[in-house]
Amino acid sequence: MENATQIPSSTLTAAAPLLFSLHSSHIQVGPQPAWKALPPRLFVQVQPEQPPRIVALCGTTGKRFVTHAYEHGPFKLENGQQVASVGALADYFAGQHRAMFPAEGGAMLLGVDGSTQEIRPRKGKRFKLDQMYEALNCDFIDVHRPQHGPYQEWILVFDDEGKFKERPINPLATALWYESYPLDQFSPVDVVAGPVLLMKSKMMK
Repeated sequence: MENATQIPSSTLTAAAPLLFSLHSSHIQVGPQPAWKALPPRLFVQVQPEQPPRIVALCGTTGKRFVTHAYEHGPFKLENGQQVASVGALADYFAGQHRAMFPAEGGAMLLGVDGSTQEIRPRKGKRFKLDQMYEALNCDFIDVHRPQHGPYQEWILVFDDEGKFKERPINPLATALWYESYPLDQFSPVDVVAGPVLLMKSKMMK
């Protein structure tokens, strides 16, 4: 992960909405319905008292552009689950976001389809490297503790080579990243690729 640089306060805007990546999702297209992969820079934007929207994210500036080309649905997640509309897609990811925090003494495995699975240390009270390698299906890990925002007591553990291996963008972990480093306040734009373990920092040995 690159270090985020804060933009001068004179450019700050209202708090950013939640943004959930659709990188691993598909949309139904054609007169004889077929599933088409969605572009990697598409997100569903969820904001209180606003209708959910499909937006394209500029990887250079962090600006978001509403696109109507993909709003008809239905959609299919990486796990095969189908949702009928943008609203249902937003409800799914927002619900998973609310449920992504593990109970005390555990970690939550955040899947690239927005799924969550709580795991606990096999031995003792902390996770050892071999268990994390296995959970993330990787050989090297990176650990990031947010320096801003509401998650400074948490850490993200993920595949250090995830982006190099072109693993799908993780929707829940990347949404958390943008909550910690809002696109209107920090640069450069970054994403979290592959499955992610979310835990309190004390859980890692």
